[in-house]
Amino acid sequence: MGLPINLIPIRAVVLAAGVSSRMGKFKPLLPIDGKPMLEIVLTKVLSFPFQKVLAVVGYKGNELKEAINLEDDRFNWIINEQFSEGLSTSIKAAIRFGNNETKGVLIFLGDQPLLRPSTIDQILEVIIGKGLAQSKCIVQPTFNGTPGHPVFISASMIPYLKTITGDQGAKPIFKFADHHIYVPINDEWTVLDVDTNQDYQNIVNHSI
Repeated sequence: MGLPINLIPIRAVVLAAGVSSRMGKFKPLLPIDGKPMLEIVLTKVLSFPFQKVLAVVGYKGNELKEAINLEDDRFNWIINEQFSEGLSTSIKAAIRFGNNETKGVLIFLGDQPLLRPSTIDQILEVIIGKGLAQSKCIVQPTFNGTPGHPVFISASMIPYLKTITGDQGAKPIFKFADHHIYVPINDEWTVLDVDTNQDYQNIVNHSI
C-alpha cells in the first residue's frame, strides 16, 4: 500500500512492554529473517499511512531502542515504566501521548510478525468506508470466529480506556461501544501470537 499525501487520522499502537515470561526469552528481539521480531511488526505498520505509530515498550525498553532504528517522523517510542502492572498500563501510556487529534487508535501486538498487510487493509476499509470513527465503535478481525488483532477503538471510546486495569487490555470497555464490528478475515496470524518456543518455531518456519 503506497503512502498517500494525506495521512489517515488514526494512531497505530504496537504493544511490546512485557517480560516474555512464558517464552523464557525476550520476544521482541528474537530474530525472524535476520531482523528483530518487533522491527518486522513496526516496519509493516509504518508501511501504512497512519498519523502516528507508537511502540510501547517497558522491560528492556532501552535495549529495544538501541537495537531497532526506524527513520520515520511518524514513529515514537513510549517507555511504560509501569509495565509490570499489566497490559492496561501500556494502552494508557499510548493514549496519554501527544494531542488528541485522532479519529481513534488501532492496537497491534508486537508478537504477531506474520500478520498480513491485506488484513490491515481490510480493517481500514471497514473503518473508513463506513465512517465508523465518528461513533463509539470497535472494529476487530476474526479468524474462524475467533476475535484477533489489530483492534480499532474510535476516539469517542478513548476516555473509557483511562479506566482499564490489570492485564486484560481494552476488552472491558467493549461493552460501552454502540457498534462492535467483527470483520471475518482469512488470516490465521490475526489470532496467533508468540507465547512459547514452539510458537516461535512455527513463525520462523512459516517465514522461510
